[in-house]
Amino acid sequence: MNDKKTDILLATRKLFSGKSFSSVSMQAIAEECKVSKASLYKLFESKEDLLLELLDFNQKQMVAAASLLNEETSLSPEERFAKKLMAELEGFRRNQQFFNMLMYGSPSSINERVKRHIHRARSTFICWHRDSLIQTYGEDIIPYVWELVIVLQGLLRECITLIKLEKEPLALEPLTEFIIRHLNLIVENRTTETALPQEMIDLYIASASSFEPKDKTVLLAESLKELKEAVSALPEEKYDAAGLASAAAMLEKESADKQPRDFLIKALIGYLEQAGPLHQPLAAVKTLLKL
Repeated sequence: MNDKKTDILLATRKLFSGKSFSSVSMQAIAEECKVSKASLYKLFESKEDLLLELLDFNQKQMVAAASLLNEETSLSPEERFAKKLMAELEGFRRNQQFFNMLMYGSPSSINERVKRHIHRARSTFICWHRDSLIQTYGEDIIPYVWELVIVLQGLLRECITLIKLEKEPLALEPLTEFIIRHLNLIVENRTTETALPQEMIDLYIASASSFEPKDKTVLLAESLKELKEAVSALPEEKYDAAGLASAAAMLEKESADKQPRDFLIKALIGYLEQAGPLHQPLAAVKTLLKL
């Protein structure tokens, strides 16, 4: 992405955060970016297309930031998790309206295509939280990880409410410590049994996977297709594109088997996850495979 486009996306996010999507015009965006309206329309066909690119840009920034934190081996898993939560809260503080739309709803003035994209972005956040919890507490929490995700979402929502109410900037460290302390208590005192009925867990997983209910096999096929497209877009000089493409094809074949081998699927996903740009499409695949 060129610097001009990036500058426009950052400026647009700032405008959407200060006002709202419906109240920001393309003229206002052009003026904020100090470009002509005609120049803006050469890069983006409409305000909706600009928002779609902004959602993609925001997700890539989030995944990139998380990947960098995961590489900080000097930090403990809990310290890395705290930094991720801190970054999320700081991002909300800077871009309140935008993140509020992303996480908790979408304006009625936005068309269905954009609403679907917003839901997909929200799903990525939820899957990111799930992955972060597993990275922090280990695979022993997998049987009840979705319950932890629900708790984490609720804790974050209330911390975000405090940020909305602040008159002077609140210190965010106590909020992240509060979240982690309560998650620690749950993990330390939990058995592997789930507290919620499975149908409720399945409903939540479905909400993190798609905008409309679809057959799981259809959703998985769509997600694997997106994964393969993401692999094909990787620069060959930086990644083992052939090896990653082979792994994606093997993952597709194995997941379609009547008796898929969990150890092989986990190994393939682990290999694919070494490429940072694949984290986003893999999140949906992992959700559907309940990994």
